[in-house]
Amino acid sequence: MLTLTDLCAELSITPATGRNWVKLGKIKPESKKGRSYFFSEEYVRSLKADLENGKIKSLKSRRNKTYVSGKLLYGSYIPASSPNLPLVNKLISGIAAYEENFEITEPILRMILAECADKLISKRVSPEEADAYRPFLDDLRGVISPEDSLIDTRIFTEEFEYVPGEDTLGLIYISLKHLRARKSEGTYYTPGTIVQRLLGHLFEASFLTAGQDKKILDPGCGTGNFLLCLPPGVPPENLYGYDLDETSIHIARINLALKYRLPDTEFWAEHLVIQDFLRVNRDGLSFDVIMGNPPWGSPFTSDEKKYLKDEFACGKAKSPDSFDLFTEQGLRLLSDGGSLSYVLPESILLVKTHKIIRDTLLKETALSHLEYLGDVFDHVQCPSVILHVEKSDEDFLSKKPVIYEKDKSFRISSERKLSGDVFDFLMPDEEYELLNSLESLPGVKKLDGNAEFALGIVTGANKEMLQSRKSSNNEVILKGIDIFKYRFRIPKCYIHFEPEKCQQVAPLSMYRAPEKLLYRFIGGHLVFAYDDNQTLSLNSCNIVIPNIEGLKIKYILAILNSSVAEYYFTKKFRSVKILRSHIEQIPIPYADEDEQNKICALIDSILALSEESGSLLQSSDSEAHSKIEKLYFELDDMCFKLFHLSDSEIQLIKDFLNHENLFLPV
Repeated sequence: MLTLTDLCAELSITPATGRNWVKLGKIKPESKKGRSYFFSEEYVRSLKADLENGKIKSLKSRRNKTYVSGKLLYGSYIPASSPNLPLVNKLISGIAAYEENFEITEPILRMILAECADKLISKRVSPEEADAYRPFLDDLRGVISPEDSLIDTRIFTEEFEYVPGEDTLGLIYISLKHLRARKSEGTYYTPGTIVQRLLGHLFEASFLTAGQDKKILDPGCGTGNFLLCLPPGVPPENLYGYDLDETSIHIARINLALKYRLPDTEFWAEHLVIQDFLRVNRDGLSFDVIMGNPPWGSPFTSDEKKYLKDEFACGKAKSPDSFDLFTEQGLRLLSDGGSLSYVLPESILLVKTHKIIRDTLLKETALSHLEYLGDVFDHVQCPSVILHVEKSDEDFLSKKPVIYEKDKSFRISSERKLSGDVFDFLMPDEEYELLNSLESLPGVKKLDGNAEFALGIVTGANKEMLQSRKSSNNEVILKGIDIFKYRFRIPKCYIHFEPEKCQQVAPLSMYRAPEKLLYRFIGGHLVFAYDDNQTLSLNSCNIVIPNIEGLKIKYILAILNSSVAEYYFTKKFRSVKILRSHIEQIPIPYADEDEQNKICALIDSILALSEESGSLLQSSDSEAHSKIEKLYFELDDMCFKLFHLSDSEIQLIKDFLNHENLFLPV
């Protein structure tokens, strides 16, 4: 029998979701002991199969759709102008149609890849030379069963062109793999444009002149796209790669053998190795350059976690992440003065769980450059960065690193206070100095330790528990989209509130507080509303009750809704989610009682106007909107003065925000 925890691990859902599914009858335990549920292995296998083939729709609305079937052309992997892109698309479509009647197994997939590789070999070398590459094809095919040998895989191949630096075989391979498999393995294949950006930063003119003497490693090389795109002049004997995917390594060996016209299987078997980078024997091993895109979020067994905990500082984290571990291992294997350049999720700079690796980077490296890429991976919403550091005892910012974002760049020249808590480098020196002055303002307070926070209600079954009509036994419940600055609108959404039937509920005293602030959880903007009606809210609309001695709640509301706070939040945290840890750090300047009363009076005017102008925000009264906007800017000007900002600093904030959407209540 398996526990609920075991079942959740098999289905890639959280224990909280599993408990809710039990409560709603979506999964049915076969026995129960105390508060623990138990399920048979047969039941779990059947349930997992039903989720994979789509018979159960429970995961369809989840953002992390673990069970997604179908084929995917990973089009951004090679240039759109490539003559091979339409040919690969045709190949994938043909195989998908074929698979409706016959399963494309891993051996058959490797046979197809070998046929495609054979076509590329014939375009790269003469027929006489091609024979020397046959052992690579044999290794890729592997042992073929009698049953598989009956399949004529030549029907799938196309007349591909050999394009220098293009990983056509890799595109075919990754496009034939399910999206589900790629995500579960933590594998995010790097678009060709990002490979070129990383290499362009890495191989600047000063470095390239000495490039022939550099030992270069891609620790999760996959099919070899980073190594394949290295500029001319880097000799093959200086290239190394590791990967656990046997098929990927065989493709990488073919790719590099064709690039260098070096059909030596023994040579490439020594340089491109089927090996777990985290278990490499480090004795006497070092590299001058370690680069690439390490795996993100790879799952680890309990035995693997024990090994990682013993071997790595990052392994001691509650949930160690593979890209942290690859970074730590890379630094261990890097020679003094060597360069590490990785494509990584932006969360490595900001999220608390990655503090250990940030501390390590501060201690052992100097930052050379950092590029903010945004969302660059197909079908993955995850902002990414290119991080380039050099192994050094000098200060982390001693090399005056260059920061890139989109078409902008700047150099960090001034000293900055750094810690492993967060790496906030996406600001020029003048912006950093402005944020620093806001934080160090005399008398400034923060909500950290001076406020109560609560999440909105998680029903676990919105369709069943939320109603669109008012009745005698239900009440209004707010969503994030109902929250505007200072006031919320009354939606047509109601709930018969029975806390015991909800999946997650904060203490009732938070919802029923005499005064509280409500804020949008998602959206990347600070939007806070005042509530003195004990209104309920869903988990897209969270709660904060400030408690700073001498400061009124409406005064704090004005600061949180100000342009200064919005600027501070955007520059400091760059987050779509508004987290408690973000709100706790926003500086709250001191104001005497008279000034607070003036601000509170303006807020009361906004609240009154918004209510009068169409009964709770349903009107489009342009006159009321103009009045509210005027009051908002008046409040904003008062907040600028409270922060003692100069005219140039105020203009810097206004120019950045540009007031595209003020989220005002009319």
